[in-house]
Order: sequence, then structure tokens, then C-alpha cells
Amino acid sequence: MPARAEKILIFPIESGQPAWIMWFPVWWDFAAFINTYHHREIDLRNPIDANYAWVLTSTEAIMWNENCTKHFSENQLNITPGVIEAMHQLEVALSQASWVIVESYEWESGLD
Repeated sequence: MPARAEKILIFPIESGQPAWIMWFPVWWDFAAFINTYHHREIDLRNPIDANYAWVLTSTEAIMWNENCTKHFSENQLNITPGVIEAMHQLEVALSQASWVIVESYEWESGLD
């Protein structure tokens, strides 16, 4: 049975610096993300799997992250040291980004 995974790729402004890749943040609401950026969806047209990408500017990604962080933080049960650290790392990476790509792809889980 196929499974889905989402990740974000952050490309820095400064030439020669490495991109930063992470799993889709737990504080980002994926359904809301799709609803907000559905007009930016790129179907990668893989004949076997359903794979999609969304390209955002750094400003769009920063605004999205700030909004999601605010809503996620309203529930104190969500706030753990690991999540706080991940939020900080993403905030820093986005502040140095030129482009952000969100990727959603199918993969074979082997649980058929």
C-alpha cells in the first residue's frame, strides 16, 4: 500500500551554501497549506505515483510559518523542547532563504 510523505527544501540566498531539507513541520497544517496554496501546486506527472510540489518565496514561507507557529502554540500540550528547537531552526533557515519547495510524494510502504 502506498504511503505519503512531505518534506520542505529550503534554498539559501547566498550562493554556494547548502540547501536545508526537513520533514514537513508538525506545526504546519498540511490540509490548510494545500487549501492556501492550491493554485501553486505542480503535479510532477509521475505515471506510477502521485507526486506534487509547491514553490514559495522566502517571504511567503516566513509568513506561513509565523501563522502556523502562532496557532500551534495556542495549545500548550504541543510545546515540547524538541518542537521549540525545531521551530527556531526553521525560523533561522527561512530568514536566510531565497526559495522554499514543499514536496509531497508517494512511496511504497511494503505493508500490502
